Amino acid sequence: MLPFKPFLAPEHEPFHFEGGQPAALLVHGFPGTSLEMRATGETLHELGFTAKGILLPGFGSEIESLPKKTAQDWLDAVLSALEELRRNHSPLLLVGNSMGSALSLAAAAQAKIDGLIIYAPFWKIPGPLWASLPVIRRVLPQVKPMRIMKPDFNNSQFRQGLADFLPGINIDDPAIREQILDFNVPIGLFDEIRKAGQMGYQAIPHQAAPTLILQGRADNLVDLKFTRANLKRYPVQVTYAEFDGGHDLYDPSRPAWGKVKEQVTLFAKHLLQN
Repeated sequence: MLPFKPFLAPEHEPFHFEGGQPAALLVHGFPGTSLEMRATGETLHELGFTAKGILLPGFGSEIESLPKKTAQDWLDAVLSALEELRRNHSPLLLVGNSMGSALSLAAAAQAKIDGLIIYAPFWKIPGPLWASLPVIRRVLPQVKPMRIMKPDFNNSQFRQGLADFLPGINIDDPAIREQILDFNVPIGLFDEIRKAGQMGYQAIPHQAAPTLILQGRADNLVDLKFTRANLKRYPVQVTYAEFDGGHDLYDPSRPAWGKVKEQVTLFAKHLLQN
């Protein structure tokens, strides 16, 4: 059980901005919610798109059920939402972030879409430990990641990230800090994230829609060199843009957002013209 109830604020819920005939499906990453895709959804809605931001199974206020979900559950949710939008909308644009980008790549290889935008396309974490997760999950069912990470509770970035995840908590309360440090996470969950990344990687050669890839040069979660190396594996036209930013290029409060929004807008307008 979680020591707190995260993601209860309404902005973490799925969104639907009714627009015109073109539509966009937006897919968040781990451990995020629809909130991280809202600014991009609003940008596309301003261009006339119907923008739908889904909440993947087990995320948001349902996060206590997340260890029971699988990469296939998440992919099925994306495919189902695409099928629903395709019934009444065209062209259809798919937008993903991080793990959501991996799922979007996997979905785009199975469903008919007209354009793909992926922020920080997640593939894998460098090192042998990541590849060993299928074995590790059998012998070490749970781990306390915060005990391993040894976070600095006084670090402003860490505090902000924790506040976004658990709004309203008193990070300076020693008892709260101990609860955070002792929080158990099933290893199997990380293995499902690994599977999602592998799904996206394997789907790259099967892409058929024009693609925009957005990558932060200072991204500490999605390795820049992996994103660059994978560019040659796309069989379709790819527009690639790097920015002076981290893993949160989608965040309108970050300095890179203006240029990110410009790239998204140009790509979407081009899609509408074709």
